[in-house]
Amino acid sequence: MNKPKIYYVANARMPNEKAHGIQIAKMTEAMVLSGADLKLIVPARKAQKKSMKEFYGLEVDVPLVKIPVIDTYTYGKLGFALGSFAFMLASLIYLLWKKLAGEKFIIYVIDMDLFSFLFLPMVGRPLFAEMHDKKPASFPSKILFNRAKGIIAINKIIKQEIADTFNVSADKIIVHPNGIDLNQFAIIASSEEARKILNLPPDRRVALYSGRFYDWKGIEILLEAARLMRKEIFIYCVGGSDGDLKEIIGNDKAIPPNLICVGKKDYKEMPLWLRSADTLIVLGTKRNDYSYFHTSPMKLMEYMASGRPIIASRTPANQEIVSEKETFFYLPDDAGDLARKITEALKNLVIAGEKVESASAKVKELSWKKRADSVLHFIRDKV
Repeated sequence: MNKPKIYYVANARMPNEKAHGIQIAKMTEAMVLSGADLKLIVPARKAQKKSMKEFYGLEVDVPLVKIPVIDTYTYGKLGFALGSFAFMLASLIYLLWKKLAGEKFIIYVIDMDLFSFLFLPMVGRPLFAEMHDKKPASFPSKILFNRAKGIIAINKIIKQEIADTFNVSADKIIVHPNGIDLNQFAIIASSEEARKILNLPPDRRVALYSGRFYDWKGIEILLEAARLMRKEIFIYCVGGSDGDLKEIIGNDKAIPPNLICVGKKDYKEMPLWLRSADTLIVLGTKRNDYSYFHTSPMKLMEYMASGRPIIASRTPANQEIVSEKETFFYLPDDAGDLARKITEALKNLVIAGEKVESASAKVKELSWKKRADSVLHFIRDKV
């Protein structure tokens, strides 16, 4: 199979500004650039009017097939389930129609929910499943994993859980963490130049967190760490406002004056924000299994490519990507330890520089291109 025809099925509004949208866009772009004849199947929902190429700054546009659905996704859990069920039926019918028309193709699914992809083995075409979380031991899931030609897990923990829960042979599952667009994040601007462009104080000592404000990330630790540090050390949060943070921590809790929320920023602007910081923070909490065990944070890889020191929560998920050679680890949910590690990274410039150098070397193996090449090689071997 020289140029595989792939229908990549994702129950996601595309394009969108969230991390999963970036992941889908970058991976499908890389697969196209690596030679796949790929179309991305998504529900027809209200989304950005820009093309995928324009919105994400892609080298090539990814062909998009928008399947008509009942767009109830934003109406709570029941509404999301109803919209996902509609997409499940519509995508199944679309692919069955393509099969009846005589097309030969491969189905590639990603787990944007728990069930919208489970009945696609009924199409009777080779199916590959990319899994970003563990799955409940349901009968449809068992059928999916046993009929799939191959499974791509984003970390070793998910691979082991799928193998154990569904009695899937280990050689049927490969592990690939998420990736990084090295060209986008390896910018040459200095920290001083980045701050000037972003209109930030040139002499302020900044530890920066980049990402959405979600409770499962354990973001409240940043407030306590800010209180524990000297007031001339600031924590900048790029990805939400004070109001977004208050929704998680409660209106009764004050935000320390040395914690600054700068709001959501355009994805194309993020390399400058990362470069402007003195050090960068990766969260992770024991209180949430997904945060602790199952993530493969693209943010961590973006940090590695930015040339700035990293302070990361010592979670099993983060430790699959980095070690003490590349990062300063802090104990999950320990604000005092986070504050100490931020201070250590700012003081020990030699050690911080060594870790930055190691991270910059390691991240070169984590490009979307290398991920796509490996996944396509896996597909060719299994079909």
